[in-house]
Amino acid sequence: MYDIFRMVAATSILSSRWRDLWHSVPTVDLDDALFQDKEELFVRIAYAVMLSRDVTQPILNFRLKSEYPSCRQCDVELWLNTAIQREVKRIELHSQIIRLPIGILTCASLVVLKLTFLKVDRVLTVHLPALKTLYLIWVVFVKDEYLDMILSGCPNIEDLQINSSSFFRLEFSSRAITFRNLIHMKLSVYECKWRLLVGLLNSCPLLQILVIRKEKKSASVLDRLNQRDTQTVPGCLSSHLRACTIKNFHGADVDIRFAIYILQNANVLKKMTICCSSSSRKEDRLEILKKISKVARVSTTCELLFE
Repeated sequence: MYDIFRMVAATSILSSRWRDLWHSVPTVDLDDALFQDKEELFVRIAYAVMLSRDVTQPILNFRLKSEYPSCRQCDVELWLNTAIQREVKRIELHSQIIRLPIGILTCASLVVLKLTFLKVDRVLTVHLPALKTLYLIWVVFVKDEYLDMILSGCPNIEDLQINSSSFFRLEFSSRAITFRNLIHMKLSVYECKWRLLVGLLNSCPLLQILVIRKEKKSASVLDRLNQRDTQTVPGCLSSHLRACTIKNFHGADVDIRFAIYILQNANVLKKMTICCSSSSRKEDRLEILKKISKVARVSTTCELLFE
């Protein structure tokens, strides 16, 4: 990356036109991976990139990946505030070092927000009216309620991906929030209880694609899916769900009951994919195949795949 900036500097000496273009590029991509042992240089270059820009030009995309303690929290917040002032549309942050700058959570122009490895230790107000895509991957929430606050402040989400142990500690069956525009949802969860997932589906009336990865084997005593939980069929199952994938499928009775519940209630389902756990035995996988394959599917066009 250092060579790139030297090339840009050299080229700008030869061409004032290129210098003007460089200051108005709509994408800022900062990555300290190539600056190991040159942390101060990375910070200086990042400030040069952010502060030398044409103030009349927007920053549409801002990406920061920081693996080393090169960036102070105040540095990151200044760079992000600059992007927010320029009506940024897309923000991607990847770092185990920095905390989530709360200014992001009231960025009215933001359409895509992807966070990886960050810590969320403070949430005051969340207002993200334009946000369509939200990815929270390995994000650490100091309080579970912070996740709830963030989701509640994103009323127009269409694409949601979450990998968090906090997610299913929230009681979705009693939530007031409805993801009225959510089309694609991908969850990687640890304490997933299928009955709570059914409650979540009730909050996603237009959901078309559902992908679930269970990181822990179900404990049938704690993860019951009884008749009361399945008496009401969520609207998305009745009219919209077209693809469902369950990954790391261990084949516990409660897991099989959930898969059967989807097959028996998803009227327009086109594809149901079961990805068995890599640790499961071949004979166990064959038994899962037998149990699920013999179920009558309400959708006559549904394809059942085992991987």
